[in-house]
Amino acid sequence: MTGASGRYPRTHRLLAATEYQNVFRSCRRKAANRYMSVLAIPNSLAHARLGTAVSIRSVGGAVRRNRIKRVIRESFRQHQELLSGWDVVVVVRPGIARQSNSRLFSVLENHWRTIADHAHTGPATD
Repeated sequence: MTGASGRYPRTHRLLAATEYQNVFRSCRRKAANRYMSVLAIPNSLAHARLGTAVSIRSVGGAVRRNRIKRVIRESFRQHQELLSGWDVVVVVRPGIARQSNSRLFSVLENHWRTIADHAHTGPATD
């Protein structure tokens, strides 16, 4: 699926705890600021997959958590071609809920580009 397709299918998501653990344990690329970290590892697929770690402790109640997750998913959907072949996990930090959606989109775009630039400058190290 392309970013322009408007879709975010189940196959583009990290679903199992082991998939998340693999990204945390074997992180090859990282982009971070005070509000979030984006961790990435290469996958053997032709598309990118996304996982989010948005805790009550760092964001607050369900309404705030769901807003942050929606922004992350939409930004990922728009940039997934750039990240093809990578499993990506976004980990949010306290204070992120006070940021506007446009600010979050901007920060995420920078993180996606950082991951993609590093990914295309050479092979990931083992």
